[in-house]
Amino acid sequence: MTGCGQQTEAPAAPAEQEAIQTVEQQSALLTPPAGCTEITLGELSNGVELTPVFYGSQPTYRGEFSNLGDPAVADLARIRLDVNTAPGLHDLAAGGTNLFTCEQCVWGIQDSGTSGQKTFVAESGALLLALKVSPQQTLGALSNVVLRESVSAPPVSAPYTGTAPVAGGECRWIRFATWNTIRPGGCDPREGSLTANIPGHTCVATDYAADDGTLERSAGTKTQGEACTYTAASSPSELAATDCAQGYACTDAYTDAPQCLATCDYMAANPGCPSGTVCGVYGLCIQQSVMEPIGFEFDPALIGETCTLGYAEFCGVEGARGVCLDLKRTGHGTCFRYARARSECGAGEELGFVSYGRPGGGSDRTYGFCYPDGL
Repeated sequence: MTGCGQQTEAPAAPAEQEAIQTVEQQSALLTPPAGCTEITLGELSNGVELTPVFYGSQPTYRGEFSNLGDPAVADLARIRLDVNTAPGLHDLAAGGTNLFTCEQCVWGIQDSGTSGQKTFVAESGALLLALKVSPQQTLGALSNVVLRESVSAPPVSAPYTGTAPVAGGECRWIRFATWNTIRPGGCDPREGSLTANIPGHTCVATDYAADDGTLERSAGTKTQGEACTYTAASSPSELAATDCAQGYACTDAYTDAPQCLATCDYMAANPGCPSGTVCGVYGLCIQQSVMEPIGFEFDPALIGETCTLGYAEFCGVEGARGVCLDLKRTGHGTCFRYARARSECGAGEELGFVSYGRPGGGSDRTYGFCYPDGL
């Protein structure tokens, strides 16, 4: 967690630490289920911590298991949450050993990339989300997790694919494991978050959909469009600083020279951008006329209407944005409403994503949209 001044990270509050310690103590008394091999979980990383950067369409923490298969081959570990997963204890049995239906998902890939590759998906167990700074930055624990050998199952070509347990398949077991993807100065840029408006600071997004960020000290008074100076942090325990006012990021996201741009939340009813600007990627307010020449398309269609274009990153209006996609191959897209979380899509809908490239071959899929499933 982050507060005012130079301090950028504090340990988890006693209540969160106590909850994890209680789970660990209870787990120490357990024995592996019959036929299950105990495995251990290594350190997990979120999107911006990976090389290259990779933000999935829902928060997915990535690392490796040990003791899973051939020690000479990587055994991948994955935890995927919904953007809206709340702190608390979650029953992994609710997912039905199916990566399509689970909202809190734990799985591993044994001997990844080889002919002997096997997938193991959580069948039961507990996931404790102890602390949530942003959807990407969390502290949590797993306990008594049974992972069952599984195979691909329908749907196999959707944004989220299914799995099914193998009858009589192998079993792996996690007694207790923790993860911590909270980084120094971490914050949540979304409107209403506890770290979005800390006095004297600006929460600057690190992903396209602006639901993950890092605090910077706002040490000046410069505002929209003014040239600015960014001063990197001098140590891991300090924050970077800019000469922009609070609520403005010093960024070269849209121009060669850094300028102060107001931060915004494109999912808010009122994103709060200055007159003449729109809430663009990375939660930054900028003129539409600046975005269009560098490859961002806008279409005047409102949510649910037919678009003039087959594809456009932005349709609708400020506070009710969507993406134009021609899923039926008619030559004209439909304006599908943007959403950050899979849980925000209604019955008969699925969460798709817009994929943006990141330097070094990375990817960012955090811009999601709800569309009618089965098209």
